[in-house]
Amino acid sequence: MSLAEKRLFLLDMDGTIYLSETLFDGTLEFLRYVRAIGGRYLFLTNNSSRGTDAYIAKMARFGIEAFPDDFLTSADATIRYLRGRYLPETVYYVCGTESLKNQLRLAGLRVAETLRDDCAVVLLGYDTELTYEKLENCCILLNRGADYVATHPDLVCPTWYGSAPDCGSVIEMLHTATGRRPKVIGKPQPEMALLAMEQTDFSPRETCLIGDRVYTDIACGVNAGIDTIFVLSGEGVMADIEKYGVQPTYCMQNIREVLNTLEKGEPK
Repeated sequence: MSLAEKRLFLLDMDGTIYLSETLFDGTLEFLRYVRAIGGRYLFLTNNSSRGTDAYIAKMARFGIEAFPDDFLTSADATIRYLRGRYLPETVYYVCGTESLKNQLRLAGLRVAETLRDDCAVVLLGYDTELTYEKLENCCILLNRGADYVATHPDLVCPTWYGSAPDCGSVIEMLHTATGRRPKVIGKPQPEMALLAMEQTDFSPRETCLIGDRVYTDIACGVNAGIDTIFVLSGEGVMADIEKYGVQPTYCMQNIREVLNTLEKGEPK
């Protein structure tokens, strides 16, 4: 199936359709194009620091009307995993934002407000409210043998000034301190892409994932058995393909080039 025949587009956000507070050229036209051909797009993000409401508000600032079912986050996938893996009475110590904690509570999970002896699982997210006390509490629990789960493995988060530490950087810090590594839920694991296809009733042949990181976005698509487009508008560079051993189906400069290629009916 050619790229022009795709109908479900799974879009990474930061670095793919915008950077921080700047919408990339071609994004609005791309979204309109997908709707015009009777397709569907879903925004996939590993950023677990904020809930869907925050993303809807951000899209509105860009002039994009979005709804809760337009998004799948690593927090969504993590909640699904935790509910299937652990008993309802399990207590979680969350090294994450208040937004992430609230999402967990709304899903019926028990979140400890402080370090407690009955904390059975350490959950690590992208924590923009990180403190040394949180890191120390994680180390205490991990050294005691608590289970360890992380929402996603991204090392850095692209910003207008360069890069900032993301969840993966904290994973490495805690590994240095404790020797422990977590069960990672978000991209590059295939669950988010598989869940997206399940919810929209599109087949893998009809689906394409677009992202700026080889080791998370593109690897997620490859692991899910769908075509991928690696865009060079965010964190990633061409050398990442060889570095991580993950081959995208297509490589393009940005979302504008993706749109132009689709409108031309290429590539086959």
